[in-house]
Amino acid sequence: MIPPTAALARSVHTFYVIETEAPRIAESIPSYSAQLIVMVRGRVTFTFADGTIARSSRVFINAPQLRSADCVIEGPVLQIGASLTHMAWQRLSNLPADTVHDRLLAADGILAPDQIAALEAAADACGEGLIRPEEVCALLADTIAAGPFALRPDHADVVEAIQRWLASGFDPALADLYADVNVSRRQVQRISRRFFGVPPAQVLKRFRALRAAMVLAQPDLSEAHHDALMATYFDQAHLIRDIRRYVGRTPTQIRQPSLMSALLDPAGHGDAGAPLSAAAAE
Repeated sequence: MIPPTAALARSVHTFYVIETEAPRIAESIPSYSAQLIVMVRGRVTFTFADGTIARSSRVFINAPQLRSADCVIEGPVLQIGASLTHMAWQRLSNLPADTVHDRLLAADGILAPDQIAALEAAADACGEGLIRPEEVCALLADTIAAGPFALRPDHADVVEAIQRWLASGFDPALADLYADVNVSRRQVQRISRRFFGVPPAQVLKRFRALRAAMVLAQPDLSEAHHDALMATYFDQAHLIRDIRRYVGRTPTQIRQPSLMSALLDPAGHGDAGAPLSAAAAE
């Protein structure tokens, strides 16, 4: 994980580098926000929740995931990516998350030709050892910062309210969100669908499952935080069902060492990980 600069904190959850010499790794990819990815070496094949199969290219976008996805990493692999915030995805693509999700998108449908050429050249240079992965991340940062679409101020206000609400605790009340905005509930739900893919209650359900998985994958978190999060579930069956839906593993599988353990670092999940990042810092 490579944290963004302060100037990019509202646009990028984290940059990341995945490198392995293994010839083949099968993994589950949690329900993530949109990802802008450069493949320096290797290939990744995704199988999304609806059964759609898609393969990586040199530069590509993984649209927002509302469900977990299976993937097969064919190595040796060097993959460099940026996890975009929900507002940054809209500034870059202007594609609503409730209609464009759980799929790979060709770079030429989102980025300008010169941006793609620059990222492909950086991938070549990185593969030859001429530049470091961090320098590719800097170019990803420039690409994201140049997002050509402006957000409506009222949309941005609601998204920020949703983010505050999600970060306020493990199980915040919907009434608290609606009390923090100056628009109708119908408008909040519409804006939430565009930016997060689903209405606020379902966003919270997804984030709760991701947080539960993060707790299971991060044993250093205190028992008090573990108990507080687990108490948000009615019973063990609901916990297992939601984690499988949004993370792609059972709680037992999450505890086993794997690439996915790193993918569940709270620092890489923005609003979903914020309460746990704060807990880890205590």
